[in-house]
Amino acid sequence: MDPFSVLVGFLVGAITGAAGHYLGEKFTDERRSKESAIQLDEKWEDLKRRFPKVIEEMTTDANNPEMKGVRRFFVKSRGTVLNNSEPSFVYLTNDHADISAALAYLVELGYIEDITPGNCPLYRMKEHFVDKLRGS
Repeated sequence: MDPFSVLVGFLVGAITGAAGHYLGEKFTDERRSKESAIQLDEKWEDLKRRFPKVIEEMTTDANNPEMKGVRRFFVKSRGTVLNNSEPSFVYLTNDHADISAALAYLVELGYIEDITPGNCPLYRMKEHFVDKLRGS
């Protein structure tokens, strides 16, 4: 066999294999990305279905132009007093009996994080959650 033919055959086979591997990975990544986006949308819809009043109030707050930079919120009962100098949202346990379950689910989904420094629960909304609330 001619060494040149062997070399050409080897190179063509190597390039074909590399191209096939690259395209396979590319299309697999695109499919996974689409599936991930669909799952996130399904979880968002599930969240809105489970806790409509909580999400409705958070949506109203996130869309308030005067509070557009606010990402922190407290959870407390009516009648308690907060000593807070930063602008923050407040959600009352008296208005939302299911707020504890909603918060646990929001943390699980990665939409908020617990940053409580003391006795009153304090949370920070992550940007992708604020974007969801604003409908972006």
